[in-house]
Order: sequence, then structure tokens, then C-alpha cells
Amino acid sequence: MTMTDTAVPHWQNLFQRLLGEIDGRTSPDWQADEAGLDPTVYIDPTRFERERERLFRRMPLCLGPVDQLREPGSVMAREICGVPVLITHTREGHVKVFLNVCRHRGARLIVGEGEPCRRQSLVCPYHGWTYRLDGSLAGLPRAKAFPTIDKHTLGLRELPSEVRHGMIWAVLDPAASAPDIAAFLGPLDRDLEAIDLGGHRLYRQHAIKRAANWKLIVEAFLEIYHLTRLHAGTIGPFFADAVSVSDAVGPHIRFLAARDRTAEIRELPPERWSPQHHGTLVHFVMPGSLFIYHPDYISHLGLFPSAPDETLFVHSMLTPDMPKDDKTEAHWARSFELIDGGVFNSEDLPTCEQIQRGMGSGANDRLIVGRLEQNLRRFHASLDAALG
Repeated sequence: MTMTDTAVPHWQNLFQRLLGEIDGRTSPDWQADEAGLDPTVYIDPTRFERERERLFRRMPLCLGPVDQLREPGSVMAREICGVPVLITHTREGHVKVFLNVCRHRGARLIVGEGEPCRRQSLVCPYHGWTYRLDGSLAGLPRAKAFPTIDKHTLGLRELPSEVRHGMIWAVLDPAASAPDIAAFLGPLDRDLEAIDLGGHRLYRQHAIKRAANWKLIVEAFLEIYHLTRLHAGTIGPFFADAVSVSDAVGPHIRFLAARDRTAEIRELPPERWSPQHHGTLVHFVMPGSLFIYHPDYISHLGLFPSAPDETLFVHSMLTPDMPKDDKTEAHWARSFELIDGGVFNSEDLPTCEQIQRGMGSGANDRLIVGRLEQNLRRFHASLDAALG
């Protein structure tokens, strides 16, 4: 992947700081005092409802790559944080996001979730009201039984949305204003452009509900302390032990972890320093998106909580191109199985579920946050500010 010229000074700064960490722990994080977290923030139902209402139903959420619906005429349903959502790719080429709710009596138009399908129109299975893929009401059986209905006012309720960097962003409140994703991302918007996120294609996606609070899952991808330990048999050997640098970027976080090859940049001109090959860059976008930049592909993780102890985890693997031959297909298949099956769903997420089960046990009245876990402090400070 090639960085654009405008991004070069930014990557230079991150790597200069990373070299400082390799040489002798020079970051302010390494001087930080020990901190703690209250276990109740992961189990309290009142706290969870505030998070869902003030974060997940007010902030723009990344619903995944636009490639989920490659062909015009494609539709996909998914429940997001308790809200039934329908994404359509109209025959005119537009991507729209609606509430998956018939305007007659509230039935879902598409019942099955998570799998794209082709539709000429959207037909309510209850009474047969029919909608076009742009959300407009096309017709209804026995229309004379509804003499006062104006079809033009009874289209599907559309959610404010925008496609940016090849990803679908939406607000779960139909009364909200259209999101300005560039402004919402702030300086991360330039990062996503520089890394050519929008030029990537969806290779494979896996969605699964896990029995853990969404914050525990976010935290697993914001600290480096566990990496060579929990992942000792998978990706751990490719990384330096517990070396990283981070920035708070508004409510978001930019995080660069040192790999086993990071020290090679001392022999390279700065324009050749790569945040995929010489390190691993992670972007956390509040409230529940993570972008992880592996050496030759990108993982997008979408976290959508449905209960204090349940989160829908959607992993989309994005590659520079779709595989054109069997060798490339086999390579991407192995990569997906390693990261999704071997790392995320066999190591990270089961550990989060184990932690969740222990939260209400009374074993800890305070969770310890050390110097290598300062991103957790940044994350919870942003949460507290957003919740008021």
C-alpha cells in the first residue's frame, strides 16, 4: 500500500516516537500513574442504556463496506443495537439505509439477517405492501380500503447516511441531520484517504454475537500488553513485546504497534516507512469501529451492543483487489482463517467473554490499568465526556 505525499510527515512522526519507545520508553504513557476502572461499567444495565441511546443512536456508525452490496438490486437486513436496519443498493447506483419496518403495521420487510440478496422490490410478508428499493411505497393490496392514504408520505423511514472511504456510515435516528463524516473523523479522515481504504474490496465477512460487553472488546484492540502473550501461538511472534505509541484524536484513537521489523526503518528513507509493513496501525472510531492495517489487507471490526453482556461482532476483511486466481484465493482464505478464526474468535473474543463472566463475581472492586494500557484511560475519558 502506498501512502500519499500529504501523509508522509504524519507517519514520520509516529515512527520517530515508536523508535524512541524501542530505544528507551520515552513516551508520556510510560511515566503515567497507575489507574483503575470500575467493573460496574461493564455490567450495569442503566449505564448500558445511556451508552446505547447517547452513543450508538446519536453518533454515526460504520455499517461496513459498500461492497457488501456489490450489485444494484441488492439488499441486506441487520439488527444494529436493537434497531432493525435495511441497506439497499438501488438500480440507479445509490446506497440507502432504512428502518426495516413496514409503514402499515410495523412488520419487518426482510426477516433473515446478514446475507445480501437480490430483490426487484421489498414486499411486506404480512399484508403485501410493496416498496421500491429507494424506499418509496409502490403499492398495496385493496388500496380502496385506505381512502385517505397518500403513498408519497408513506415510504420507508430513511436513516441519515453517507458513503465515505468505501464504507457505509449511518445514524440510527431517522430524525437526525445528515452526517458529515469527514468532520466526524477529523484528522483520521486524512489517514483513511492516505491508506486508500476506499480502494479496497470486501473479500469476506463474518458476523457473530459474543457474550461480552462491547467496551471489553474495544479494549482488547487498544493495548499492546497482551499481544505476545495471548497470541503467542498465532500473531505474537511478529510483534515487538509491548511497544506502541498512541494519540487521542478527538473522541477517536490512533495507535501504532511495533512489529519485529520496525527497527528496519533506521536504514530506510522516511518516505518508505510503512504503517502496515514496519508496524501495525489501528484506528478506533467512536463508538464501535476499529480499522486494523495488516501487512497486505485491512480488517474492519464493527461492534454493535444489544445488551450489557452481548455484542454483535462484524469482521470485514478488505483486500486491495478481489482474487484473480487460485493461488491468490488460497492466500486470502488462509489469512482470513488465521485472523478471524485463529485470533479474533479463538483468542480475543473468548477472553473477553471470560472477563465478562467474572465482572459481577466480586473478585475485583477495581480493575488495574498500567502504563502499557493508557489507551483504556483515553477511551473511557472520551466515553465519560460523551455520556455527560
